[in-house]
Amino acid sequence: MSDFLPITLSSRCLTYKDKSGNPVSPTNITARSYQGGDQIYLSQINPLNLERNYFEVLKSVIKGVDPSQLTLGDRMYLILWEYVNSYSRTMKIETICSNCLANITIDVDLANLENIELPEDFKQPCPITLPVSKEKVNLRLLTVGDEIETERFTRKHPDDAILYRYARTIVTDMDIIATVEKLRNMDAKDLMTIISFQDTYFHGPVMKTKFTCPKERCGEEDEVDIPFHLEFFFPDVSQFAISTGEGV
Repeated sequence: MSDFLPITLSSRCLTYKDKSGNPVSPTNITARSYQGGDQIYLSQINPLNLERNYFEVLKSVIKGVDPSQLTLGDRMYLILWEYVNSYSRTMKIETICSNCLANITIDVDLANLENIELPEDFKQPCPITLPVSKEKVNLRLLTVGDEIETERFTRKHPDDAILYRYARTIVTDMDIIATVEKLRNMDAKDLMTIISFQDTYFHGPVMKTKFTCPKERCGEEDEVDIPFHLEFFFPDVSQFAISTGEGV
């Protein structure tokens, strides 16, 4: 049976509350690697059920915080933490050398990626002023719970998915459907300001890696984005040798 180990989340737990409404201490967060029971959900993940299935896994593998409160940056950190500690710290990806244009395969050390944390003074909701309407709105970071609700909403209202997703980040007494309608009629620059708030407070692993082209007479140093795909949850073991004892 896997032990629960202390982990340091990228959010510093600055946005989390316990059942009594008190701040969650980052020193109380622990996680364990995947077990066989988790594989039932992981092996069935697809683009349509990703949020629901992985939420069931999160409820089992992390302690100290309600997994529905997890920011998306923390969830990505956990996805990589689980890959490293449950499968392998390295992952093979295919890319193209920008110098010689050769197709190459490189090994990415997932345990060594840059990890960005939220600023220590971050608090939410964050008041911002929209550039066109000059309206002041209070925003918060997207969470796992938001993604689950957006997935449910999308099944019935696919055309409004993006508006619904970002409507959930506005802290207001207004009904969520009324907030969606408000965004529908909002100036594009104001809407993009609301959307870009998530990027302004990006935190979590930076999904980029540097490499040196292995081709003879090239040796160009380059950087490539690490694509997100379903093998992060249930990898094809034929693509790499499973590492042991290489947890972060």
